[in-house]
Amino acid sequence: MKEKYDVIVVGAGIAGLSTAAIIARSGLSTACVEKEPQAGGRMQSFDIEGGWRVDIGLHMAELGDASSSAEVARSVGKEIEWSKFSETVEIFREGKWYTLQELITLAPEEIEEIKNVMKSVAAMTDEEIQSNDLKCWEDWLRENVRSEVARELFSTNGMIMTTVPDTAEMSAGEILYIARDNLRKKRNFLTAAYPKGGMMGIIDPLKEAFLEAGGELILGTAVESVLFEGGKLKGVAIERKSLSPYPSWFYMPEKTVLEAPVVVIAIPLWNLEDVLDLNPLTSLLPEWWIKRYEDLKFETTGLIGYTIALKEPVYDKPNFLSSLCLDNTGLPFQAFVPSAFDPEVAPPGKSLMQTDCVVEVDQIFDKFELERLLNLMWKDMQEMFPGIDEKVEWKFPYKCIGCDGLARKPGQVGAFKPDVVAPAVEGLFFAGDTYRGRGLALNSAALSGKICAEEVLKRHGK
Repeated sequence: MKEKYDVIVVGAGIAGLSTAAIIARSGLSTACVEKEPQAGGRMQSFDIEGGWRVDIGLHMAELGDASSSAEVARSVGKEIEWSKFSETVEIFREGKWYTLQELITLAPEEIEEIKNVMKSVAAMTDEEIQSNDLKCWEDWLRENVRSEVARELFSTNGMIMTTVPDTAEMSAGEILYIARDNLRKKRNFLTAAYPKGGMMGIIDPLKEAFLEAGGELILGTAVESVLFEGGKLKGVAIERKSLSPYPSWFYMPEKTVLEAPVVVIAIPLWNLEDVLDLNPLTSLLPEWWIKRYEDLKFETTGLIGYTIALKEPVYDKPNFLSSLCLDNTGLPFQAFVPSAFDPEVAPPGKSLMQTDCVVEVDQIFDKFELERLLNLMWKDMQEMFPGIDEKVEWKFPYKCIGCDGLARKPGQVGAFKPDVVAPAVEGLFFAGDTYRGRGLALNSAALSGKICAEEVLKRHGK
């Protein structure tokens, strides 16, 4: 570990690695510091005994080889290897699974309207999309879609795109941006793919590109704070191991200083106070920015669900599964079967399934409500997939706060998200899905990393 760099990136998720790899390839000495023992952030994969490879949560990559994440990988000389694209979205409705195509054929007189809506979205300009950033999806659908079946289809897609359960709280602008991207690149309202080997199939190429460019990846090391001296950015203080025998509540970590004139904070907005002084009385950031940060830091989304290993499949198609409202939980539902896309993530003949329900964050913090909803969700699983209990080899529940970064609600997308360039502080930048950058989930983070890297390089005249 050196003591001085041109750039230090805090966080080695997809945004941090995208930023770091692009910058390192320009010739600037770059360190990327990550508190976890492996890179990936909220996009990690883990090998479980018996031949299973499990991702954190329910991840698929919107647009696959045409996505922002794939474009960033190509820009640093890497190709992500994809398994399959989702063939369709299947929706659970009135006790049965229907493909989008089947639902549309239930109302043949409305097919023309659905086609016309998709054509109009594909033709939208950036300005038209931006003008809908303050509008909710429910209002946009009411103004532009007459058919009830079409509204249900577009509402379900909106929930998948935003991870927001209520159409009255989904940003129309963000949904229209994602849909336009998909329609232009894949001729579909929403398309997703799964990388070979799970989410590390995206993270590993970015990590390799960074290391090959001479970057230094410092894992298992927490950044204690961003440092300033005389009103100027100095670098970061990292925690180093100590011989202290004290427990955590009595322990003060020792520090080592890494110096750099540029620091990129690639961690979520709600964790900024862990590394940055945001006290309005002492912070170098302007008061208006801190006020905006306070307004947004808890505006995120939540998921609860099950990762399920099955002795044999209960569903084996490479599709995305969804429902706007389950019978028992009353919550929106999402699922897919990673082993139907990439058989190597499960032992031969067996099946790996990822499921979730979209919840409000306060429901996750209430442990009794959390347990109640998980129990009800399993009842829904039994109804959607009859006989699943007999086929379960193992399963475990999980919870996720901040699954897609900043909640895609009106006034919290596009230019309303915090910029990647910190105001009034020379050399301080941000990257990630809670900052400037559009797209679904990991693509928002990758695009934010690319935008941030371009701003950093502009500062260096590159």
